[in-house]
Amino acid sequence: MIALSADTPDTARMTVSELGITYPVLSDASLTYIRQYDVLHPQEGIARPSMFIVDREGVIRWRFVGMSASARPPIETVLEELRKVQ
Repeated sequence: MIALSADTPDTARMTVSELGITYPVLSDASLTYIRQYDVLHPQEGIARPSMFIVDREGVIRWRFVGMSASARPPIETVLEELRKVQ
């Protein structure tokens, strides 16, 4: 698992430290990949909450893109989608 943040590298590092995150958090302050994956929030200019499951060949097998900061798929859904890819 990795996370992609619209924050600067310094802000992303602070967030990782404050929240005790144990997976990589990458900075995309230029919004390059956020735009490429079509997850840029149209009004707020930041990434919408998103999840992608990518197989070993690099093919996106499942995606979730929410419209608000609180939009998240149920964990059961994510686990079921992961099982499909294994």
